[in-house]
Amino acid sequence: MKCTERGARGTFFGGIPAVSPAGGHGGAYSLVGFGDFTVEGNHMRRVLGGILVVLGALFVGFGFLAKPYIFNSLAIVPLDQDSTSVSQGENMAVLWPHVVDGKGTIDKLVGVKVISTRTVVGIPGVVKDAGLEDTDAFWQTTVKSQADNNGQLVDLTYSNEGVSLDRRTGESTNCCGDFVSTGNLDDPSSQEPIQHEGLVFKFPFGVEKKSYDWWDGDLKRAEPIEFQSEEELFGTKVYVFKQTIAPEALGSAPAPANLFQDGATGNVTATQMYGNTRTLWVEPVTGVLIKGEEQVSKVLEAPGYSPVPRTVGTIGFDEDTVKKNAEDWGAKASLLSFIDTWLTLIGLALGVLLVLVGAWLILWKRPADPAPAERVNLEKDGRSTQRV
Repeated sequence: MKCTERGARGTFFGGIPAVSPAGGHGGAYSLVGFGDFTVEGNHMRRVLGGILVVLGALFVGFGFLAKPYIFNSLAIVPLDQDSTSVSQGENMAVLWPHVVDGKGTIDKLVGVKVISTRTVVGIPGVVKDAGLEDTDAFWQTTVKSQADNNGQLVDLTYSNEGVSLDRRTGESTNCCGDFVSTGNLDDPSSQEPIQHEGLVFKFPFGVEKKSYDWWDGDLKRAEPIEFQSEEELFGTKVYVFKQTIAPEALGSAPAPANLFQDGATGNVTATQMYGNTRTLWVEPVTGVLIKGEEQVSKVLEAPGYSPVPRTVGTIGFDEDTVKKNAEDWGAKASLLSFIDTWLTLIGLALGVLLVLVGAWLILWKRPADPAPAERVNLEKDGRSTQRV
C-alpha cells in the first residue's frame, strides 16, 4: 500500500520534521522535540525570574539605604570650608579709628557706604588632632568692615573668630579651642577663649519652621530667632527667620570727650548700647544662609551728652552674593531632596515590581501538554492516510 506524497515528505511541528518510519507503511509518526522545548523554556523562564528577583532585591536595598548612607554622606558640612560673602549698607553712620601723625584719633562718618567682607575657612587639622573629624568641624571666620570715605575705602573694624560646630546640626560644640579676637590699635592680634552657643554659621540640614538659637557676636550669647515665612530668591525656596535684640548695655569704657562735643577735653565714661534686628533667609534642605540683613544700632552714651553712633544703619548681603548662594545651594538642595525622597521611592517601587515579576516567572507552571493525538490509519481507495 502506498503512502500519499504528504506522508512521504512528513510535516513540520514546532520546526522539526515529523519523519515517517522506514518503508512508509502504516507506522505512527514520532513527535520528536516537543517535550524538550517545554523543559528548556521552563528552565530559561526560571533563570530569568531568578535574575529579576535578585535585581529587585538590590533595588529594594538601594531604596532603604538611599537616606542613611547616600543622603547622610552628603548632608554634612566640609572640614575644608572656603567661602566669602560680601555685605553692603548705604547711608550709614560709623566711627573711623585711625592714626594721624602717629597719634590715634576717631572721626565720625555720616551717610557713608559700608562694605563688610566675611571669609570662612575650615581648618581640618584641629578636629583631626582631637579625633573628632567625623562629627565636628573647626571653621575660622574673619570679618573686615570698610567705609567709603570720599571715594576711598578706609578700615573700620576687623574681627577674627574660631568656631567648633557639629557637622550635621550646625550647633556649636566648643570641642577644639574656640576663640575670638580682642585686638585694638595697641595689640591688633590679641585673642581670648570663648564659649559659643547655638547656631553660628548655618542652620541644620532639614530646617524646621520653628525657633532656633542664633549666636550674636556682640552679646556673646545665643538668642532666639523665629520663623516668619517662606519666600523665593532667584528661584530657590527659602525660610525667613527674624531675631530681635532689644537695646542693652555692652559695657563702659573711657572715651575722648571731643567725640561727644567739639572742643571738649579729657575723657568721659561712655557706655556702648547695642540693639539689632537680624533677618536670615535660609535654604531649608541644606540650612545654608542665602541672604542675611541686619538693622544694627551701636551707640555710645555718656552722661550730659547726646548719643554718638558707632555703627548705625542697615547692612546685608549684596545682590551678587545672594544670587550665587541661591544658584549654588538651590542646585545642591534639589539633589539632596531627590536622594531623600524620590530615589528612595523609586528604588523601593522598582525593586518590589521586579521581585514580583521574577517570582511569577519562577513559580508559574505551564499547562500540561495535551495527550498525543490519536493516530488513525484509514484505508480509502487503496491509499493509507494518517491524521494527527
